[in-house]
Amino acid sequence: MTAHTTLLAFPSPSVTDEVWIDVAARQVLHAGREVPLTRLEFDLLLFLAQHPRRVFSREHLLRSVWGYEIAGPRTVDVHIRRLRSKLETPVVRTVYGIGYRLSDEAAITLVAEAPL
Repeated sequence: MTAHTTLLAFPSPSVTDEVWIDVAARQVLHAGREVPLTRLEFDLLLFLAQHPRRVFSREHLLRSVWGYEIAGPRTVDVHIRRLRSKLETPVVRTVYGIGYRLSDEAAITLVAEAPL
């Protein structure tokens, strides 16, 4: 897995199947094309990318990403399904009976601003 934070420019459109997340601009590129994500889809992807190899229950994701537990836990399932569909690459893995985690095969690069 290649999830890491770095200071890089976005790749050209000819670049591989990698997913780039520009944290400051809240922009995601996959295979060189911009992927329009909702606020919650972006936050969910970013949260998982920042915590590789950790499994999170639906309830934990609701608390950490949504900021509350009022929504039904299946809300997470719907957002995961939409995220998978939009990225068209295996980024999120289901851990049956527990929850979700970033896939080991996910090629994700986090792009961060230089510190002030």
